[in-house]
Amino acid sequence: MRSLIFAGALALALLCTACQTPQTFPTPDATWKAHVGQLKFSNRKRTVIGDVVVQQRGKDEFQLDFIKGGGLPLLSLRQDAAAAHAEGLLVHGSWQGAPDSAPRALRPWLKLRETFAQPPSNRTAHAEAKYAGGQLSMLFVAFPDDDQRFVFQFNR
Repeated sequence: MRSLIFAGALALALLCTACQTPQTFPTPDATWKAHVGQLKFSNRKRTVIGDVVVQQRGKDEFQLDFIKGGGLPLLSLRQDAAAAHAEGLLVHGSWQGAPDSAPRALRPWLKLRETFAQPPSNRTAHAEAKYAGGQLSMLFVAFPDDDQRFVFQFNR
């Protein structure tokens, strides 16, 4: 009888946890714009510097890979207008869902899609972009409410 109850509970647990199908995001191709360089991320707990690859197509499709030396994935972010998927050490595992329902610490990362789609000008007091030869060379973005800052330096 005990094994029957255990088997039923296990089956129910598997059914309940296997309900969410992972969102698939497109693989970047020649139609995507890519920025490769370094990122300095800081919040009230830590400052981390690593390599970053930011890829975007239009205003909706966005991908960011933040990697520490030796290939250690700090954050891998895939996002479109309706859904996002993040995983890595800075996320403490993985998260998937609508950007509006993201954990608070992840929300500034998800706002980067909008910043890259329309780099800031004087319209935003907490962002600054610099260009060299018509290409984005530096992007500073701060989210004071969340105490998170991003400084991107891109290769020319």
